[in-house]
Amino acid sequence: MSKTALKICIEVLSLPREARAEIAHRLLVSLEDERSSTEIEDAWKTEAEQRYKNVKSGKASVRDAKRAMRDARKKLAK
Repeated sequence: MSKTALKICIEVLSLPREARAEIAHRLLVSLEDERSSTEIEDAWKTEAEQRYKNVKSGKASVRDAKRAMRDARKKLAK
């Protein structure tokens, strides 16, 4: 490890937990394979577009989050 990297590590490790977590997350994201990240984004875009079409065509219905969570809690309580 270079002197610069070591110095950065020492400084980062002295930060509060939340700041260290944010830095760790950003570092991990920066290491992701850009191609797979693009593939994931494209897959989610396709999924979102299909869900939108299903709602517009009447093949799927929507409900607000509060109602969905209430219904889910009821099912889990059984």
